[in-house]
Amino acid sequence: MASRSAPLTAPRARSLPARAFWVVAHRWAGLSLALFLGIAGLTGSLLPWIEELEAATAPHLHNASWTGTPDPLAVREQVISRYPGAAVDFLPLTVEPGKALRLHLHWLDPKTGLEREHGPGVPDWDDLFLNPVTGKEQGRREWGAIDQGVKNLMPFLYRLHYSLALGTVGTLMFGIAALVWTVDCFVGFYLTLPPRAPKTPRAPLLERWRPSWRVRWKAAPYKLNFDLHRAGGLWLWPLLLVFAWSSVSFNMPQVYVPVMKALGAEDSRMILFDNALPTPRNAPALNFRQATERGHELARIEAGKQGLAVLDEGERWIWHVPASGIYVYGFTTGADIGHHGGGTRVAFDSNTGALRGVEMPSGVNGANTFTNWLSALHTAQVFGLPYRMFVSVLGLAVTMLSVTGIVIWLKKRSARAGRAIRR
Repeated sequence: MASRSAPLTAPRARSLPARAFWVVAHRWAGLSLALFLGIAGLTGSLLPWIEELEAATAPHLHNASWTGTPDPLAVREQVISRYPGAAVDFLPLTVEPGKALRLHLHWLDPKTGLEREHGPGVPDWDDLFLNPVTGKEQGRREWGAIDQGVKNLMPFLYRLHYSLALGTVGTLMFGIAALVWTVDCFVGFYLTLPPRAPKTPRAPLLERWRPSWRVRWKAAPYKLNFDLHRAGGLWLWPLLLVFAWSSVSFNMPQVYVPVMKALGAEDSRMILFDNALPTPRNAPALNFRQATERGHELARIEAGKQGLAVLDEGERWIWHVPASGIYVYGFTTGADIGHHGGGTRVAFDSNTGALRGVEMPSGVNGANTFTNWLSALHTAQVFGLPYRMFVSVLGLAVTMLSVTGIVIWLKKRSARAGRAIRR
């Protein structure tokens, strides 16, 4: 008699964790992000108006009365001769009417050529505001040092926004928070979906999902709080994801760059790393005036290759990178995304003027265009005044979502404690 063989069973299919797991994950992600998102939301609601608020809080620095044609190159030369040992590597070439020219200075070690942050001869300021025509000084400040008073209020809020004003450590902390936020966006979206219904006749998915989009304004306080958290997150979800992932690009490029590179993006910063020099080239063969002329020439040539013209309106600037022996010239074309312009760039050797790289903000590389749009949306550089107002409201909404999430957690925690006491 043949022995009876054990019944064969199908291998158990792997499945995602149950909904309860994602509820707990979302809860703890929200609690860990509450401080970061609360501060980022509040400060971010002000940053779309940073230029106006800077002029309001420090008008003696940012506003200037002048007639004639600004000459930033000549003003820079005056500053360099006035402050021996100082370097000005970034120079705006356009100045708005009624505004001062702001130059950021740093001081070099005469032996190594490297920047010095402290020590003999290093003053307690790094921002210098000047009349763009005459070069007359209007004031100074150390950017972001709130102990110098209200003139640094907006720079300090900016530092809070991206690093909690904690420098490199804070930037890394915010980068990790942005990464968690990005993942939690998808978790939160999943939790708004209705639970799986039984196999008996059931309503369509969209009909069961509809309550997640509603706010019961006349409901009890807890229900209203819950609806604001769930429906608010749903209505704003696309922009929340944009701001979360763009925050990763700003604060954690070691994660963002490889991901986008896998999608075909090209990191323009690699030009600087690939051309790194053993020692900084602080005195290149091309001075700033010659480099500006060379940059404008290359801009016209490279823009023409893409069927674009160099536009007179919009920003122009030039940046010297001594560590790489490179000048970067920013100008404005039809490919620019932000309303200020200046996003189209050419990089060239600071001795020979040989072209090293070209960056078009849009229309050439799809992944790069995506990144530039993320940046422009995050900084409210597109769609004019209505979008700036929307970003301010969005910042407050992010803070609201953090607060309502904490209220939900406290309520559930109190309920669990009450059940434990009754048991």
